[in-house]
Amino acid sequence: MNLLFTLNTKYIPQLIILIKSILHTNPNTFFNAYIISKDINEESLNKITKHFKDEKINFNLIYFDDKLLIGSPTSKRYPLEIYYRLFSAKVLPNDMNRVLYLDPDIVVINSLDDLYNLDFKDSYFIGATHVRGLLRKFNEIRVKAPKNAPYINTGVMLINLEKLRKEQDVQEVYKYIEKHKNKFTLPDQDILCGLYGDKVKLINQFIYNLSDRMIFLNNLRSKEKITLDWVKENSVIIHYCGRNKPWKKKYRGMLGCFYEQYLE
Repeated sequence: MNLLFTLNTKYIPQLIILIKSILHTNPNTFFNAYIISKDINEESLNKITKHFKDEKINFNLIYFDDKLLIGSPTSKRYPLEIYYRLFSAKVLPNDMNRVLYLDPDIVVINSLDDLYNLDFKDSYFIGATHVRGLLRKFNEIRVKAPKNAPYINTGVMLINLEKLRKEQDVQEVYKYIEKHKNKFTLPDQDILCGLYGDKVKLINQFIYNLSDRMIFLNNLRSKEKITLDWVKENSVIIHYCGRNKPWKKKYRGMLGCFYEQYLE
């Protein structure tokens, strides 16, 4: 199984937790992990790999030239690394036909097999959306997306490398960034929705991209409440997206226990 991570050194502790959770919940799978970064060097990589010397995982470090992204909008919450996943087909090995991208603020609690082996059909990306109704329509208009394009959370994406390698026009991405960057709120998600919204296949957010906020909103609106037991039985990927992180003192939510179990 091919995994992709794009991050800076700040998120190394969280990446280690994520990988521990993946290996624990997928004991019969061998993983090729690719890390695309501008500031993780061999020394930094050694800090990661020393935790997994006898595990079924191989690490590959790929340097990304930031000159390709000069002028792209960034912020403290959204560094330049968020763009790397959009160009994964151009930098990953040519013999790879798919890769599962995961943000480092994630914990995996069940097998990834079903997700990883989904049929792409004609889509470039498979992911979940946390947006619906009028907000989805607003985002569609704001980023000039194809009609009825879903606005997916890019923290969890199965990427169709084979198809992107054949069809993606990198210059189109650069032109889109330059034209619309002043409208971006979540830059990489805006780009993916605007350029590739008609090439996305949706998966269940409660199974493959579950956050404390999604639980709160569901339990507020629905008679079918999500409990911790339900999460343990049904969910696969816990995503601590937004500012509510279990490694911060002000964290509030029921999902922190999945992160804490991997702390040394």
